[in-house]
Amino acid sequence: MQDEGRLAIIGAEFGCHLNYESSHMKISVCFDVKNYVEVLEDWPIMHGDMSFFLERKDNVVKSVGITFSNVNIDQAPTFIPADSEKNAPTIRVQGGAYAQIAIMQILNWQTVVSGIQIFDLDFDNYELRYHAETLEEKSKIPILSFRGTNRQALNSACDFEQIGRAFCVGSIALSRIESTAHYREGRLAFEAGRYIDAYNNIFLFLETRYCNGKTKTAQQVEYLSKSNTFMGSLKNSISDLGHLLAVKSNHLATVFDPNAADIDKVKEVVQLRGKLRHHSLKSPHRWDPNKQAEYEEPAMFIASVVTDIVLKESLGDIYAPETLQKFRDISVSTGFESKIDVMTQRLEHKRSLELQISYPTTVISSKICLSTLRNTLEECNTHGQIGDTFRLEATHGSNGLELFEAALGIWFFSESRKLKKTNMNDKMRCCFEHFNSGVMMKHEFEFPIKVSEIDITYAWNLLRFCFEHIENKDITTRVMSLKLFLGKQKFPVVVYRVGVQVKY
Repeated sequence: MQDEGRLAIIGAEFGCHLNYESSHMKISVCFDVKNYVEVLEDWPIMHGDMSFFLERKDNVVKSVGITFSNVNIDQAPTFIPADSEKNAPTIRVQGGAYAQIAIMQILNWQTVVSGIQIFDLDFDNYELRYHAETLEEKSKIPILSFRGTNRQALNSACDFEQIGRAFCVGSIALSRIESTAHYREGRLAFEAGRYIDAYNNIFLFLETRYCNGKTKTAQQVEYLSKSNTFMGSLKNSISDLGHLLAVKSNHLATVFDPNAADIDKVKEVVQLRGKLRHHSLKSPHRWDPNKQAEYEEPAMFIASVVTDIVLKESLGDIYAPETLQKFRDISVSTGFESKIDVMTQRLEHKRSLELQISYPTTVISSKICLSTLRNTLEECNTHGQIGDTFRLEATHGSNGLELFEAALGIWFFSESRKLKKTNMNDKMRCCFEHFNSGVMMKHEFEFPIKVSEIDITYAWNLLRFCFEHIENKDITTRVMSLKLFLGKQKFPVVVYRVGVQVKY
């Protein structure tokens, strides 16, 4: 698969059709074994069109699986070329229905065998394998295997500096450790498509953290409603996700009703927990464990609420002054440090700032470049140079390679050094490219401006505002380039880009 940066994956589609009139192939569904299990032999146990198998290495079982025979060749993955420059080529991966059958069969087997041997299986990250039965079918199968879960789904490409500083944080409360463990399990379940488990686990975070051991609906509603932290995050998520989820789920009707009281919104969240946790066979309204998609939006919403809480806690710890200083002392004393040289340019060849900024890391990332930009603009402002500085350039202190450049557009060469707003151009348009899980992506957003004309200081403040806006949406966004335009104009107000050696 070439050009991975533009490749899109569509999978895994459901639709199981055994058609014996067309070409056939085999599909295997494999589940990794997470614990240590020894078996001295293995061979396929065949039953109709299914066969059970083990895969071993030195008598240790690495995976178990089921192979389906006589599968219609139409279930093979297909490659769809790009039909335009805007639409990327895609790969359509099929076989999801067989995966669900395999999970049920393996769950049956796992239950029976548990009396003599425990198998801890990874059901969230199964692998689909496609086997041709003849040379003719082989040419029709462009992909021979595919993992059921995107392992990069929870990857935020953190800087090591952030990870290292987390280790330098002092001891934290046991209640936080316990509640955050529930949150982690919920996030993993959500990415695997187990939305009922996701909702239950993430709600356990709220129950553990804020409900004082109470489990009855009325008690939990009371405790959660009185928590300023929870209510703040609840309102933030309603504001951020309302336009996406309000009309998609009946389970969130009250939550997204602008006329509903806050306590009723909390009650709906708690009552859904009760429904999903207590699965009564006598109830005609019980949920179907095989229909997870119905609860994707509620799981997404409660994940947003709790993520807001957890993220604020993590950032508060990682960026605390004592943590920053402790990590810096360790990095400098052990030689893990990088220095960035920054040059600024001012109008009329006035004396400009020259800065050297030290970071406790050996790899320069887009996040460090952005931090350097902010620090430089702050220094320019402190020294009274922000009003006539038109260009910033940063280079690596040891090799001199360019790390980033930020510059105003050609408008600042005008006699007035200002850009006037018109009725046709009364909004700013921000276009940026960012790196995410190995793929470069492009986004754009608009926002109004209140001033009648843009001067140099205001332009730099607009740049800072754009970065803050992007990070408020997703703190992990790695901006590689950004251009800011006034309305539909083609010439940018300000431009920012990182150097080619900044890889993430």
